[in-house]
Formats: sequence, structure tokens, C-alpha cells
Amino acid sequence: METVISIIVLSVMELVYLFGTIIIIGFLLGWLETIAAQWAYKAFGKTGILLTSCIGTSIHETGHALMCLLFGHKIIAIKFFDLNPQNETLGYVQHSFDKHNLYQNMGNFFISLGPIFSGSAAILFFMYWLEPYTFSALRQMSVSVPAVHTVTDLLIWSGHSMSIVYYGLWHSPSFGSLKYCVFLVLAICISSHIALSKIDIKNAMAGLSVTFLCVVVGNFIAAFFGIDTLYYVLEAANYNVYLLSILSVSLLFSLFTAMVMGVCAGFFKIHRT
Repeated sequence: METVISIIVLSVMELVYLFGTIIIIGFLLGWLETIAAQWAYKAFGKTGILLTSCIGTSIHETGHALMCLLFGHKIIAIKFFDLNPQNETLGYVQHSFDKHNLYQNMGNFFISLGPIFSGSAAILFFMYWLEPYTFSALRQMSVSVPAVHTVTDLLIWSGHSMSIVYYGLWHSPSFGSLKYCVFLVLAICISSHIALSKIDIKNAMAGLSVTFLCVVVGNFIAAFFGIDTLYYVLEAANYNVYLLSILSVSLLFSLFTAMVMGVCAGFFKIHRT
């Protein structure tokens, strides 16, 4: 019985090491996006949300679609952006999969997280193209960061990544230029729609449960042959160093967007009274 419990605990630890960063920051992004959307609606109505959606929603749905292809799901229908302001759903990707296929079942987890990857990658790409000074500073930091294996490390280096981006943007040689302003607009639009919907979270949990069962079975087999799976998981988890740098940028702009929308909502509230 003790062996069973220890393997289950080990499996939980391994999943936390591998995906903890994504899950924690994913929830933070969702919380910030909800706040920003509420304030944007108060300030500008549905139009305020639509202003950022044409770019942000398209990249959001692209993340879902790319992960569908990667995990062998069949895309039935896709809409990157709906211009109709009466529709509550701004975009969608409808897909199907073989429920008896473990790989495709696990894929639901990564498909749901797709917008986090696509949104973060898009922000980094535009930073590289339009704001190379800040991108260079962030890249140098990510190379020097040690492995992140605890929540404390996550918080420390996340804050450090955001401070570097903030400092880089504030002291950028191109501060106030057209390229600089275009980058800020793009980053705000993308970060405003990077978080997961309730359906995304539901599908992610379903995929994560299947992944967990596979990890448990794998650990039982590894224990039988005397293989230390945690060692290999910790080695693989070093990717968190680079992932953290990317996701911290998304967090920074999500926070910035929420603050801007909050100020606008407060301004219009005072102006209307």
C-alpha cells in the first residue's frame, strides 16, 4: 500500500514540475483578463472588447488549431474572429478525436493551453522584430536563470523577468517611436485574449487526468525495473527556465492592460456623473 501511495505522490510531483508553471500562470492570466474585460466593457461597452479582439482572438484560436494538428485531432470548423458584436463567442475551433486513443486524449490538455503558447510566442516575435533592445535583455536573463523547481523560485524569477521587460521598455532607444507604439498595441491586443475560457479549462482538466493516469502507470513500470523517473523529469523540467521568461512577458502585458482599462473605466465613470 505504501508503494502505491508513494508512486501516486511521485506522479503528482512530476506533473507539478513539468506543468506547474503553465497552470499557475494560466490561472493568473485568466484572472487578469477577466478584470480587464470587465473594465473595458464599463469604459467602452462591447466595442472596447472588440477593439483588441481582431488580433488577440485570432492568435488565441490559432493556438488551439496548431495543437489540434500536433495531437492528431480533426478540425471540424474554425473561426478566427467574429465581427458580429451580438455574438458572445468571438472565435472558436471545433474538433473531434478518437476517445480510445491515449495520445489524442492527452492532447486535450495541450490543445486547451494552446493560446498561452501562441500568444506568448506572438508577443516574443513582435518584441524581437519591433523592440529588439528589450528582447535582447530578456534573452540574456533567460540564459542565466537557474532551474526553477519551487513555487518560490517561480515567483522570484517571474517578477525578475517582468522587471527586466519593464526596464527595457522604459529605457528603450526607440521609446516613443512608431515601431515602439505598434509593439505596445500588439502586445496589449494579444495579452487581452491569451487566457483560457471555461470550456478550455474543462477540457484541460480532462486531458490532464488522462495524462496523470499514464504517468502513474509509467511509474509503476519504472519502479519494477528500478528506474528513477524523477531524475529524468527534473532534467526535462529545466525548460521551465525559458518558459517562465516567455510567460512572464504575457503576465506583464496582461497586468498593464488591466491597469489601462481600469483607469479608462474610472475616467469615464467620473466623466458621466
